[in-house]
Amino acid sequence: MAEEDSFLPDLCGGEALPQVMGISVLMALLVAIVDTGVFNLTWPVLGRAVLLALWIAFLSVVSLCLAGRFLPASQPLRGILLCYLAILCVAGAVGLAGEQVMAWAVPGRQFSFYGAFEVVLISAVPAGILLRYLFMRRRLQVLEQAELEARIQALQARIRPHFLFNSMNVIASLIGSDPVKAERAVEDLSDLFRRTLTGSQTLIPLREELALCRSYLSLEKLRLGDRLAVEWQIGDYGAGAQIPCLTLQPVLENAVYHGVQLLQEGGKIEVAVTRVKDRISIVVRNPLNPRMQHNKGSKMAIQNVKLRLRAHFGRSAEVRSEVSADCYTTHIAYALYGK
Repeated sequence: MAEEDSFLPDLCGGEALPQVMGISVLMALLVAIVDTGVFNLTWPVLGRAVLLALWIAFLSVVSLCLAGRFLPASQPLRGILLCYLAILCVAGAVGLAGEQVMAWAVPGRQFSFYGAFEVVLISAVPAGILLRYLFMRRRLQVLEQAELEARIQALQARIRPHFLFNSMNVIASLIGSDPVKAERAVEDLSDLFRRTLTGSQTLIPLREELALCRSYLSLEKLRLGDRLAVEWQIGDYGAGAQIPCLTLQPVLENAVYHGVQLLQEGGKIEVAVTRVKDRISIVVRNPLNPRMQHNKGSKMAIQNVKLRLRAHFGRSAEVRSEVSADCYTTHIAYALYGK
């Protein structure tokens, strides 16, 4: 089931089945207690209820996963009704199979359609509750994704206006004295703003993000001159490493505006990229003036970077910062192969 076009979460993923089966076991326990009472509940009765619930849950998830592409995503009410009927059909089939097994295994036990019908009736309410839960969970995921998308778009539109004006002024001053350097600066600025128009959910090769960051720092160096030094420590991170577009650039922007620019003598920004097993590690260090800090803006950028990485790489993504007397360090790490 394609989660982007569905009114239900992705039931074909590895996380859905254990969750649904766990909920089904709890519901089976509740039904068994209500049916027999707490003190009259026996292990055979509980075992039969749990076994039926597990089979119904397993086959229902498999059925909905296979039929997901045919469900009308534009009509969620009809789709949920079809899912509900499918679960009841699965419950009926499991009930019939259970009755047949009991007739074979228990001497004197007669096959009964009523027993299978009873399984369908008992499954009706839990199935409705479960579908309601899955539907509301999916709606929450959509709302969270929309909110994240809005924050990411705001981040991409947030390249500072005065950075553009300063860059244009620097380029204008270079046209007469050094046209080659001015042309290179125009190309760097063009690359940077072309990337800001890229889709906010785009993953790009890490080497492209690093090239973009080099272009950005080249423009800042034209403005700051010898006050800005950059040291790149790039290890072998693998050809398949990817990162969301414009993730590292805001971190370097903070390093310039909240670090080097506030120091009269300037300073050096260090960027280290390494791969440890199947994880990418990026460390950015910049000097800090303890008397002039813009902590709010810096923390906002770090939080946005964390949200972007979590959207693509799940909980494997880690973003944290450390502050010492004269140094600010940002640590970024995430799994090479995503979630």
